[in-house]
Amino acid sequence: MEYWNEGNRAFAFFDEDEYFYPATIVKIDGDDIYIRFDTGEEEWTSSDYLEEFLVEPDEEVECKSANDGLYYDVVVLGVDGERVQVEYENETTEWTELNRLRFYIDEI
Repeated sequence: MEYWNEGNRAFAFFDEDEYFYPATIVKIDGDDIYIRFDTGEEEWTSSDYLEEFLVEPDEEVECKSANDGLYYDVVVLGVDGERVQVEYENETTEWTELNRLRFYIDEI
């Protein structure tokens, strides 16, 4: 996304583990963007550390399990708005929400 607005959803880079997590843009001040992660943490960042709040079929990401709260590798099978169908390594599939996903990018 070439521009961001307050209230936009995004995947934002989290320094502590270097993954991108769901977040909401709270405030924009010039090139500085204040975000609130879905987990409640807040910080200032820049657009270089934001990604669009979407995934595409065949993308490999991680999904937070509703069973144990841990993240597992999944492949995106389908997308319906903010609902996402994923397949786990054991070949089970489920529909989940976009806000349960995270991903890692080698180069930022």
